[in-house]
Amino acid sequence: MNIIDRLNSVETQKTVLKERYGLEYNPFPRSGIAIISESDKIVEKLMPVDEEALNTIFNFISDALFAHQGQPETPDKYMSMIVRGEYGSGKTQTLMYIRYLLKNLKNEAVKPYVVYIDNPGQKLAELIGGVISQIGVENFRKYLWNIFMEYLDRHQDVKQSLISTTSTSPSLSLFDDDDIIPSLSANIQNYKELVDAITTGKSATEKKQLLQTLKGHMINSYTEETESPVVATYFYDVVSDTIGISKSWDMLTSGNVKELDKREVNILKAIVNIVCKQLGYTDFFILIDEFEEITAERLKRTDIDNYLRNLRLLIDREKNWCSVFAMTGKALDIIESYSPPLAGRIKGSIVELKPLNEESFKQVVQNYLAVARVDEKNDSIEPFEESALDEMLQVKNTQLKGSPRFLLKMCYQLLQRATSELSEGAKIDRDFVKKHIDEFLK
Repeated sequence: MNIIDRLNSVETQKTVLKERYGLEYNPFPRSGIAIISESDKIVEKLMPVDEEALNTIFNFISDALFAHQGQPETPDKYMSMIVRGEYGSGKTQTLMYIRYLLKNLKNEAVKPYVVYIDNPGQKLAELIGGVISQIGVENFRKYLWNIFMEYLDRHQDVKQSLISTTSTSPSLSLFDDDDIIPSLSANIQNYKELVDAITTGKSATEKKQLLQTLKGHMINSYTEETESPVVATYFYDVVSDTIGISKSWDMLTSGNVKELDKREVNILKAIVNIVCKQLGYTDFFILIDEFEEITAERLKRTDIDNYLRNLRLLIDREKNWCSVFAMTGKALDIIESYSPPLAGRIKGSIVELKPLNEESFKQVVQNYLAVARVDEKNDSIEPFEESALDEMLQVKNTQLKGSPRFLLKMCYQLLQRATSELSEGAKIDRDFVKKHIDEFLK
């Protein structure tokens, strides 16, 4: 069979998977790496197989969400957990499962907002920028606009001064004539509409003065929220630049603006308040993946010091959020050597990801196959035999032994090969693994 015929035959793999193995598709990740955009239905089935890890996750979420209920005030909600494991141990998949749990809670008393950050960046401002970017520019503009509307409702003198500027343009009035206590948000949906309403028919000089006055009021409203005029000014710029992605938005999300350095506390506090007030969330969680990147050799010691010191200050000064950090054991050791106080703050509890053994590997394979089973009642490991799983666990490379990433990648490849190489009724057994394992070790 030439290469063209072989490629054309690949299409039949899907048919073979379904008719011979009862699978809609090959469910194993081809790279062995978790897919962060995976649907909740799939993430639910790919729960951690270690009972101790599950209990640690349950206790953390339970304490973070419910321990403070009933208290008259809860100024200190901060709790943290670490997901610790070597490269390829399943840290990202564990974070995805934690995110799934938080997003799908059905409880009237709590409604957590959860943000997943795939990389902490090289300084804390980049991490906070990642949090903002997850919210999205249009959503953020809308939330900031609502804050200004509420500010006007609290400051009737400011509102009335804006109303008076529209007197020469009745058709653009902000309110209906019969409104006794008018609501700006009912008629004015964004910055551009408000500017049009107050500047139509005005001279260039009057327009300039009105825009400057409006800017001052908006910055005042965001200063109340952020406690920082500098951050408030950037928030104003995001709202006032109504076309696409503004320069100020890029600056906020990139974290590469010196003016915003050391103002991470102000920004995070504003984000948490905005999300909770505008959307009705009760709690705010940040899940941070690959935190070992900040301890990597590519960063100078002074950069690591600054990052960890600023993170400690952030946690000490803003406690209305919770965090989950995923990192290697070596990274945690380095953090403890740099900043023992910070390490103490973030390792409130630890989910320890261990190499897979015979029992846990079998459960993982069952979980993945269940995702794609035509018959949902089938909880076997077919077309794999237990001897195949045992052979995969016998790899001599200590870094790969029991590694979920390596084993899942191998399962994907073996299932692919089985569709074209095995006859009907044949299983993926020890000999089939031995035949192919060398290509996985290259």
